[in-house]
Amino acid sequence: MRSLEGLNPQQYAAVEACDNHLLVVAGAGSGKTRVLTHKIIHLIEDRNIYPSQILAMTFSNKAANEMKNRIRILLPSFEQPHWIGTFHSICLRILKEFHMYMGINQQFSIYDD
Repeated sequence: MRSLEGLNPQQYAAVEACDNHLLVVAGAGSGKTRVLTHKIIHLIEDRNIYPSQILAMTFSNKAANEMKNRIRILLPSFEQPHWIGTFHSICLRILKEFHMYMGINQQFSIYDD
């Protein structure tokens, strides 16, 4: 399985764990983005999960963009997952898409100090 090649034992275990939700917490440079990318590929190629059913959140724009790019390169013939981004960008997208269920105007603004 291409999605599991080149992973260390901890990364392999995280990618293979498919029976429940998964939270990956590890230090800088430990391969979190690699794990998430390979996990998404594993779900799509080996577990027949539709890309539209995948939500992958990370803290940095750099990691989110890296995941999107790696997936685009490694799965060119598949539909790309729609819900990959930072916690902030995905939460904003949810608010914008489902504003009517929360009773807020679609043209809202978020202000920060």
